[in-house]
Amino acid sequence: MDISTFIPLSTYYSYLKRFVISPTTMGTIAPSSRWLCYEMLDKLNWHQDVQIAELGAGTGVITHQILKRMSAHSSLDVFEIEPSFATELRKIDDKRLRIYTTSAEKLDSHYNMIISGLPFLSINRKLGLKILKRVHSELLKTQGCFVLFQYTTRYEKTLSRYFHLEKRRVIRNVPPAWVYYCTPKIK
Repeated sequence: MDISTFIPLSTYYSYLKRFVISPTTMGTIAPSSRWLCYEMLDKLNWHQDVQIAELGAGTGVITHQILKRMSAHSSLDVFEIEPSFATELRKIDDKRLRIYTTSAEKLDSHYNMIISGLPFLSINRKLGLKILKRVHSELLKTQGCFVLFQYTTRYEKTLSRYFHLEKRRVIRNVPPAWVYYCTPKIK
């Protein structure tokens, strides 16, 4: 087992604290498990140079796994609006990483991959749709993929309006999650 997949206890505390303060924006009480990270990332093609966006990076559990997999000439733009999480992300020393403390609706680049931990059912519906439309628009330019996890299948109908979906269940996560691999539909 890779030692870098172990998550410090302070990270769990940070998630629990943020969840208690704002349960509607956090969506979870714990960071993503290594099994969720593997399910989200192992299927993607890491043998090419890509431009990646990560939406709702939290404390960087998935961010670290993305950086381990991506090539030296790839780049990763992370969008995280929670100030304490952005502070944690800034501690990652990697020149391929850029951190934005703006909403994912501000997404504006030619991304090949967009990876999301946003709790779409917990955020404002109008904002969620703006983000989803923005992701769709960006990935149409590159024929890229959108990978996200959700804790329920209730957002699936909305996702399927914009994307072709493939999903997998990850039981070994708190709480268990669904991982969606999405490719943009041509409207």
